[in-house]
Amino acid sequence: MNKSKIKTTNSLRFKIGLFYSLLALLNIIFFTVMIFENQSDLLLKNFQFQSENLANTILADIQTIGLSGERDETYDVFRKTLKLYEIGKFSIFEANGKIILSEPESKEGLGEIKESVLKKTKEVSSDKEGNLFKARYSLDLNESDFTVDFLLPVKLSDSREVFLFTHFNISSIQDRLKQLYIQVGYAVLWGIVFHIIFAILVYRAIFKRVGSLEVASKGMATGNLQSRVDWSFKSNDELDSLGKSFNLMAEEIQNKVTTITRLNEEINQELQIGKEVQELFLPSVKKFKKFNIGKLYRPMREVSGDLYQYFQIPEKDFYGFFLADASGHGVSAALVTVVMAMSLQAIMKENHSAIQAINQLGEVIANRLQASFFATGVFVVFEEPGVVKFVNAGHNAPFIVRPSTKEITYIDSSGPPLGMGDDIQYSLDSFPVLPGDKIVLYTDGVVETPIKEGGLFGLERFTEIVLENIHLSNSEIVEKAMELLEEKHEEYKDDVTMIILDVPE
Repeated sequence: MNKSKIKTTNSLRFKIGLFYSLLALLNIIFFTVMIFENQSDLLLKNFQFQSENLANTILADIQTIGLSGERDETYDVFRKTLKLYEIGKFSIFEANGKIILSEPESKEGLGEIKESVLKKTKEVSSDKEGNLFKARYSLDLNESDFTVDFLLPVKLSDSREVFLFTHFNISSIQDRLKQLYIQVGYAVLWGIVFHIIFAILVYRAIFKRVGSLEVASKGMATGNLQSRVDWSFKSNDELDSLGKSFNLMAEEIQNKVTTITRLNEEINQELQIGKEVQELFLPSVKKFKKFNIGKLYRPMREVSGDLYQYFQIPEKDFYGFFLADASGHGVSAALVTVVMAMSLQAIMKENHSAIQAINQLGEVIANRLQASFFATGVFVVFEEPGVVKFVNAGHNAPFIVRPSTKEITYIDSSGPPLGMGDDIQYSLDSFPVLPGDKIVLYTDGVVETPIKEGGLFGLERFTEIVLENIHLSNSEIVEKAMELLEEKHEEYKDDVTMIILDVPE
């Protein structure tokens, strides 16, 4: 069974229509049977009465006719007398079954006399005293077709006893039976017409409006906020009240959605401005070309809680790369990154020490945001050949990859996230490197993204994709990593940022 059939059979309209049709059918059958039964009883009683009356009348009329047993004038009188009672077929036979007279003559009346009729002749035969015309006859009533088998002993003019047998129907009963069938047919037809008219009225009064309400509701459900029920509302009944209530509700929903849409557009415009403002704090790579920086920066929404900054102090041969991830998402996290960017830039202008910059930044976040927000961060510093220095403030562990040996060194955290307290001091850890080594920085949006097969994307998978493509440029490596993340992710729950840079010669 397909969906359309299931939907039809589950329809309230279908169920009520089916129930009403069965009820109407049972109702018509019940009343038809009641009418037919009552009229049939009356017909049977009338049939019995008229049969007895007719038999006695025939008996009285033919007793004065002296049949000779031949087709003479007396036979013509006898035949015409029976004709008056619409009896056109009969047989006159002897006790042994021999037919002596019949009507019509060519067909021998009713044909051969049956054995059952011959047996009944003994029951109606006259007695020895010849008391012929007492009420003695056999009358068998066939109630199925309202016909009569009539057997009557008759004395011929020569005193021989013969028997009259005829099979006839009572025309008035037959006519009444036909009228009964016609009346029952009219009753059935009226019952059908009545129920059809009632069904049409019910459909127009109830189901038509319910259907209009259903169509309007589906229209609202599919996003057509202008969908309304539309009928005359002249009945002022419960369905009219329901339709008016629906229209009022739909109008209110449309107004609310319109207002929300307008506010959402305004918010999106403001977020777009916020995105543009936030991008102003992101650095250019023009001064850092020797690091072959590969970068991917993908906010989950218009604005991001991830922040990266590059710093250069030419007179000290100092290069610094800072990546941070503020707590939360959206506008609140973006505001924290703006505070961090402005504060870090101001600090670095006065103090070129990475460790002091991180310590001061942690104090600023803790004091200004009063521990309501915090951020993880990592600062990578190049200020002497063959050495790279890290300050890791609760951030995901960056790692160093040596392409020649595919050796990996992970940099653990040297303290809690920034903003957790204003007296926290971080340490600066040094690691030996060779020209061409790659330093990989990332936020938790990379490794903590849920994937379709279950679990998270994970640091191990991220490390593998970096190693598999270590022969490519840094930009191509982050593109490959992002392609795999796009393929496997189920949903993004955080901003995604990846930065890969080379150790310069």
